[in-house]
Amino acid sequence: MPACRVCYRVAMKLIAFDGDDTLWTPLSGVNLSDRTATDAVGWPHFTYMPLPDDPLTARRDDGALFALCPEAAEVFRELRDRAVLVGVISYNHEENIRSILEAFALLAEVDYIVAEWHSNKDKMLGKMLAQARVDGHSMEPGDLILVDDDPWEIYRGQCARMGAGFSRFGVDILDLRDVLAMDNPSPPI
Repeated sequence: MPACRVCYRVAMKLIAFDGDDTLWTPLSGVNLSDRTATDAVGWPHFTYMPLPDDPLTARRDDGALFALCPEAAEVFRELRDRAVLVGVISYNHEENIRSILEAFALLAEVDYIVAEWHSNKDKMLGKMLAQARVDGHSMEPGDLILVDDDPWEIYRGQCARMGAGFSRFGVDILDLRDVLAMDNPSPPI
């Protein structure tokens, strides 16, 4: 397993992953809910099917392709075995997130999905935290981490303000398996 660049040992209860460019790579120049590269509102009703010869690649009903990180299923199963809740947080439409997770056979491995058409992932994390509490999990913001590629470099600050952990995919960690070697990877700002 690759070593993570930033590791702190604090027991985490929930790890939330971003979708585009974290769990999967958009191969066709559009993100999961985008109709075009500059789509301002997205489309919530796409469907996704795995390619028959490559279950790690899904084709959207309009032909766009998305490649799942090869280690994602392994990481989700290991987190479940460790009794860590798994969430997906995404600047997308929730129906599309559910559909692609189903295409990749990962939907059953995910405890919570919050996908909304905005970049306020702290608000999405707050909703996920509230859902977990409703389900009976005793949890505070410091009990969760967001793993995101953070292309605009705003999510670390959002997480810090709410007291949640953050790990930037592609910078702090280079492989999703790195989350298995850490519990609270967000260094102080």
